[in-house]
Amino acid sequence: MIHFQGFNLPVTNQDIYPFNLPGFRNFSGMQLTEPITIFVGENGSGKSTLLKSLALYMNLPAIGSTDLERDESLEGLRELSNSIRGRWNRHKVHRGFFFRAEDYFGFAKRLKNIDSELDKDIVDFEKTLTGTGLKQAVGSIYGQKEALKRKYGDLYQVSHGEGFIKVLQQRLQPEGIYLIDEPEAALSPQRQLSLYAMIKNLAEEAHCQFIIATHSPILMTLPHSQLYEFGETIEETHFEETEHFTIMKQFLNNPEAFTRFL
Repeated sequence: MIHFQGFNLPVTNQDIYPFNLPGFRNFSGMQLTEPITIFVGENGSGKSTLLKSLALYMNLPAIGSTDLERDESLEGLRELSNSIRGRWNRHKVHRGFFFRAEDYFGFAKRLKNIDSELDKDIVDFEKTLTGTGLKQAVGSIYGQKEALKRKYGDLYQVSHGEGFIKVLQQRLQPEGIYLIDEPEAALSPQRQLSLYAMIKNLAEEAHCQFIIATHSPILMTLPHSQLYEFGETIEETHFEETEHFTIMKQFLNNPEAFTRFL
């Protein structure tokens, strides 16, 4: 199921960022025809810029320590976000989130702060309550702490990649829309395959929609996806035609041919 069907982007001022990026100069929008959309391109080409702007437009919650509306790092993208004119399938979907690889650490910190606050609540209850009231209040707090532990474990005691996958496993829900920025930054090739399987199954079986900015040739091959390459223009393409895939394939076939000139 495609929740967000596409958008128009009337560019009004090509002299300011991010409208001055080469790919945006003649870009008027895109049609999303598959449940998975992949943005690929060189650093600085605008793929993450557009993804973040779409997240702002959709008003999605963020997995991290700061909500999007209060995230100062996104301030320069708000004009682009305000220019987007989106089209939804019947009605806007509110289930979903925006997730950047770096947001994982903010999320882990948020969970740790929640756990610390719950510990403080226990201390406060022990000062003000007695008997059955104390037992019930403290029992409720320990129940909340245990529920968080069962769901996420201790994210500070696992690797970045293990924790990243764990968070996504727990937070991805059926019939949601998910915008994910460069998830491969946290993941080994094996973990990328785990994420590949997770996204594939949710898109096919749970009516989820994904828009992903990535450098990963593995994720570029996801089925039921359309791929846009960002450069001097923003054009729909096939993964085998991308510079990422071509360079990786040539390098793995003959690494010495590349490294002898480095």
